[in-house]
Amino acid sequence: MVEKFEKILEKIKSEKGPLTFFGIFKMDELTDKWSVLLSATWASEHSKRIEAFEYLLDLLRKNLTSEEARSIARIGVFSNDEHLIDLLLNFQKGSRIREQSINGNIIHDGYVLEANRIVESEIVPIPDY
Repeated sequence: MVEKFEKILEKIKSEKGPLTFFGIFKMDELTDKWSVLLSATWASEHSKRIEAFEYLLDLLRKNLTSEEARSIARIGVFSNDEHLIDLLLNFQKGSRIREQSINGNIIHDGYVLEANRIVESEIVPIPDY
């Protein structure tokens, strides 16, 4: 399943651009179902999150078998400033998370497929002399 999500991630990056976070997790009471979490600058505005959700749902339908699709319980599209995303960004790309409580959510098993912390910096113009 992880390999399929890595391919889906590459497709998202090639079509939409970079992601801040992308991961799959078995969380809370849903110990046998996956939650798919995505965060990206291009999906941070509320109106864009609905579009990103529909885009991701369409990709999942096209790239997963019906059995694999039934193993997904939730899809979450978050803004970059969401507290849960900030906490998940403490894990590096490629990390596996097991039996940890994060922001009140119990992650039984999960994979961080993309993690890029956004660094806000101020651009200061260089004066002409």
